Amino acid sequence: MFARYLLAIAAMAFLLLPSHGLAQEAEGIRKAQVLQQAVEAMQKVLLSGPSVVTLDNRATLKLPQGTGFVRQPEAGAWASASDYPSDPGVLGMLVPTSEQNWVVFIHYRSGVRIDDAEATGWNADDLLARLKANTEEGNAAREKRGEPQLEVRDWLVRPHYDEAQNTLIWGAISPEKGGEADEGTANIHGYALGNEGYFELTLVSPAAEAPSYVPIARSFLAGLQFTAGNRYQDAAKEKLEVRPVTSLIAPTSPDLRATALAYLKANWLWLVAVLLVLAILAVSALRALRR
Repeated sequence: MFARYLLAIAAMAFLLLPSHGLAQEAEGIRKAQVLQQAVEAMQKVLLSGPSVVTLDNRATLKLPQGTGFVRQPEAGAWASASDYPSDPGVLGMLVPTSEQNWVVFIHYRSGVRIDDAEATGWNADDLLARLKANTEEGNAAREKRGEPQLEVRDWLVRPHYDEAQNTLIWGAISPEKGGEADEGTANIHGYALGNEGYFELTLVSPAAEAPSYVPIARSFLAGLQFTAGNRYQDAAKEKLEVRPVTSLIAPTSPDLRATALAYLKANWLWLVAVLLVLAILAVSALRALRR
């Protein structure tokens, strides 16, 4: 049933894709075939919930019913086939096994201590203003790269830091400049802080559907638990770089800003790549029916 649902979406989306030259279409088909192979490899190693996954020997993650986990290297092969920026911090992917349209990338960022002091009494309006300014500042670079300019409109998920669990979740409504708020893709960012780094869970979905997936992002974050010796309150084994928790929302350093921009670019490529491979599957299914 889920496969038929995806195939129907792919068939409609494929019809809406702009027409290009034959050489470009051939290259697109080749890439889609590579992506299809990556998807098939992912299906073979998919761990379906309910279950528990161990992440980097530092934490465990509960998989609810209707979700699944794809390990490395299969997750990385899929990301490469989708032109997702290479990132050694990617540990795997979470995917739906029911009729939903999202994916969660799991990263681990090591060698940094996040100071959560600023989370006490922070002002969401001030954070939104900083995020808007950072996004506008990055538009010149996006234009040079031929990417669409973005604008932050409002919070999709207001920043919330759970002091007891040492987790942060937030998301912004950030469509293309002048575009509709429910067009394109949207991200919901979740962070689980440890003593020598943090896990980053980034849920990506169509913007129009993103609000309905906020509970899913929250459930994954709540289900991630550091093991003893890796918890936020445990002593670190070495001296670490210290960053404020607000840097996970409105980054001020060039490295963090580049990471945020890479996410936005990757999300668009991810959507196009998925539509391409699903379109091939739809064509194959139609041919099989005709036989």
